[in-house]
Amino acid sequence: MSAEHPQVVVIGAGLAGLAAARDLALGGAHVRLLEASREVGGRVRTDRLRLDGGLADDQEPAFQLDRGFQVLLTAYPELRTRADLGALRLRRFAPGALIRTEGGLHRLSDPFRAPQALLKTLRAPVGSLGDKVRIARLRARLRRGDPESPLYGPQRSSAESLTAEGFSGPMIERFLRPLFGGVLLDPQLQTSARLLNFVFRMFAEGDAAIPAAGVGDLPRQLADQLPAERVTLRLGTAAEAIEDGPSVRLADGERLSPDAVVVATDGPAFTRLTGQPTAAGRPVTCLQFAVPEPPVTDPLILLNGEDEGPVLHLAVPSVVAPEYAPAGWHLVSATVLGDAQDLDDPTLQCEAVSQLRDWFGPVVDHWRPLRLERIPYGQPVQAPPALTEPYQGARLGGGLYACGDHRAHGSQHGALRSGARAADAVLSDCRGGDWR
Repeated sequence: MSAEHPQVVVIGAGLAGLAAARDLALGGAHVRLLEASREVGGRVRTDRLRLDGGLADDQEPAFQLDRGFQVLLTAYPELRTRADLGALRLRRFAPGALIRTEGGLHRLSDPFRAPQALLKTLRAPVGSLGDKVRIARLRARLRRGDPESPLYGPQRSSAESLTAEGFSGPMIERFLRPLFGGVLLDPQLQTSARLLNFVFRMFAEGDAAIPAAGVGDLPRQLADQLPAERVTLRLGTAAEAIEDGPSVRLADGERLSPDAVVVATDGPAFTRLTGQPTAAGRPVTCLQFAVPEPPVTDPLILLNGEDEGPVLHLAVPSVVAPEYAPAGWHLVSATVLGDAQDLDDPTLQCEAVSQLRDWFGPVVDHWRPLRLERIPYGQPVQAPPALTEPYQGARLGGGLYACGDHRAHGSQHGALRSGARAADAVLSDCRGGDWR
């Protein structure tokens, strides 16, 4: 095979694998993209369920259940470059959050993007006026320079960073911890402050949004962009092992012997296939309910600022995107992190419902559970000294390459850019004659 047209196998059709496959094909490679499941997207997936919890076909009215509560941050540079955001029909959350504290709900908004909510923000019992000034200063500082510049900042935990910024205990516990703890899947805020600051900037510069057809519409769009003449997508095709050569042995016994192999799986599958260690994963549990009336009508995420109960944050996606629920219904998504996930399903469901009943009253007894989903590997653990460099090298040697958020940082942007870097490494080595 010529250096201009290498044969490459990409294992995994999540965001990283889709980005790698597209860039490889545009660079002249012939790509076989293998995905063990029947859909692309990896963890960025959406299921359509009927009211009885059964899978709905494309023609039935249905609830759109993402794999855990997910949003797209429209300021992510790789998302802006690779996706047609207009075609995704994005529905946007308002900039800010509702905080459950002192027995009520209080709105905290970004005054730069929602100036009409400034008075409510100043009056909210969430931190002091000085805390809100500190947020404005941090926002201004993080927006300087390249969009990825926060990823090269001081190396310390997110909790240490917020304390060093001077935020008060109430501001951290009532707002910053539930907000960024939910985004990072880390309520203890042990994650590197580099990632928190990068995400903070993305919130400041763009919207948190969901596609009208669910977050799974993003990987479907990326798959549709793959050059059909150079990329063969094989769904339901699991890689069993990677052998010298490099060679890929599939679960059905078939062997593929390309010029290069890119492992674009999550962390556990990467370790199984390569034998190399990677970061542990942070689990997340999501409880989703069908409700006749929405518990909140503002297009905002509701944060638990009381540190009581298993639910850290709650959203009503159908208020933001009516397409997420059939007519006459709404969808509620409640996220559980931390030790509460050690409870068995019935106990966790009972405690979550009890907490939400305290918030919204006996109407919660009429909510209909749709799914309690446990996601063992929601994001990689990236506490210091992780993220010493925002991206690990793609080259593993012997024609083997790797990408994914566990080799970058836990974000959609990190996964996509990691895939691009892996493709660049393969093409560079092939043209230099160094891929074997």
